[in-house]
Amino acid sequence: MSLARRLLLRFLLVVAALHGVAIGLYYALGVARLPERQQRMFAWTWMALTVAVVFVGLRRLKRARGR
Repeated sequence: MSLARRLLLRFLLVVAALHGVAIGLYYALGVARLPERQQRMFAWTWMALTVAVVFVGLRRLKRARGR
């Protein structure tokens, strides 16, 4: 398996794991019952982490394909 393919699979697994953890925390912490401001903070944090993971993952994939 090529380096780019391994990085892609790892990238997909990390994104899926991040969303799994966030969804688990959403229900475990009862975010739906929190005030709207705290719900927004949870959502913005989740989105920021997702953007960071995607940015790093795509940058690594681009470097691996360029080799």
